[in-house]
Amino acid sequence: MAKWQDHVGLLAKAHKYVARSAFKLLQIQKRSQLIHPGDWVLDLGCSPGAWLQVACQLLGPLHCGGSVIGIDIKDTALPLVGCDDRVMAIKEDVRTMSHDDFQYLCPGGFHVVLSDMCHNTTGNAMLDAARSLQLGQLAAEVALGEQQSFSGGGSSADDGISLEHHGVLQENGNLLIKLLQGSGSQEFAKQLRPQFRKVLWMRPEASRRASREMYVLGLGRRYACSTQPA
Repeated sequence: MAKWQDHVGLLAKAHKYVARSAFKLLQIQKRSQLIHPGDWVLDLGCSPGAWLQVACQLLGPLHCGGSVIGIDIKDTALPLVGCDDRVMAIKEDVRTMSHDDFQYLCPGGFHVVLSDMCHNTTGNAMLDAARSLQLGQLAAEVALGEQQSFSGGGSSADDGISLEHHGVLQENGNLLIKLLQGSGSQEFAKQLRPQFRKVLWMRPEASRRASREMYVLGLGRRYACSTQPA
């Protein structure tokens, strides 16, 4: 397994990806067709930019259109390889962004929302999983709106986020969120199921063997405007 992980790292360098995580998204894409040519993609937790590279490549040639907008609390230098003029990286804390902020970035909403957000791990498995779940819930609320109550209680207003209406993900859109396995992760996926035609768990081969990371994938957002609050 160690040899395989070394191989993934070498492949990333050979393809000029800034991180091995590029192959995680590529492997998920191969199985799910998450991103399509011309899509508008929101990448939460985009640093160091490997998913920006992959997402841009999946948009197809420039004439296909589309855009990839990355947001991270850290500065993210756009990679010179794999990113074109359709890619933008913004230094911002997602927790402080409002619905209007996202609407300004993409008034029509996004076809795909990706979240690779993760706190620095502490070595305490329960704490790390709980913190990962909080970020997953935040990503779901960005995509689908506060009214879904993914935190298991009220909205996440205490985090500063203010998302009105139905979130930023378009009807039939796709959502990918990284989580560390632990208490609450299965319940979180269960809460997503009514919102999508299909919800899957995925663990890419490019993930390190010792890592507890998993990706929950929602395909085909259900969006019945007539049943949603205004």
